[in-house]
Amino acid sequence: MGFSLSRQHLTLALLTAGMAAPLLYYGLQAAAAPFYPGFSFVGTTASELGSDLSPQAPAFNAGIILLGAATLLASAGFWRALRRLGASPALALPTSLAVAANGVQSLWAGLHPMPDPRHGGHPAFILAMILLPPLLTAALWRHSRSRVLQAYLLATLALLAVMIPLMSGATGLDTHTYRGLLQRVFTLTIFPPIGVAAYVLARRVRASARNDRAKQPS
Repeated sequence: MGFSLSRQHLTLALLTAGMAAPLLYYGLQAAAAPFYPGFSFVGTTASELGSDLSPQAPAFNAGIILLGAATLLASAGFWRALRRLGASPALALPTSLAVAANGVQSLWAGLHPMPDPRHGGHPAFILAMILLPPLLTAALWRHSRSRVLQAYLLATLALLAVMIPLMSGATGLDTHTYRGLLQRVFTLTIFPPIGVAAYVLARRVRASARNDRAKQPS
């Protein structure tokens, strides 16, 4: 009983890191924006806030590294929670790896800030970002008793479908002028879903633990 409770607490602690991910990502930008010369919500990307043009770049990049570490911890929580709730390894593993890859991307970006040519990282990071929303939707759907949650998951997929051609330049629109806005809209399909999924899984883990305790003989 004590060992099981410890495992539950560890899983919940790891998922808490996932809940913090969107707060860190957007909170860091809100804190750094006033110190960036000529900051524009539409034209300035998160990466530029950590570039050599920003006087607060070291603090911002340290925060991005913290975001990466939190997301990596969350990926372990996703694995533990999904397996605890009965998800197959074929679903739990790629979902957890996609979360982990996003954590590695944040770590990489923080360690190699602009204008370092390595800042963009490996194309696999982009692939992991694109795959994350559908994987989270598949992982959460069987636990999504709420119509609100189901609608949120479907809306996230719809937004992703719209943003992929916009971000890739396939539409022919001027993506450079609106790069900050496009990035912030695109990341709505990444960081908030991680936080929402972590919250939902944490609730399900607690409920599952309560049910297990209720079934034990007194």
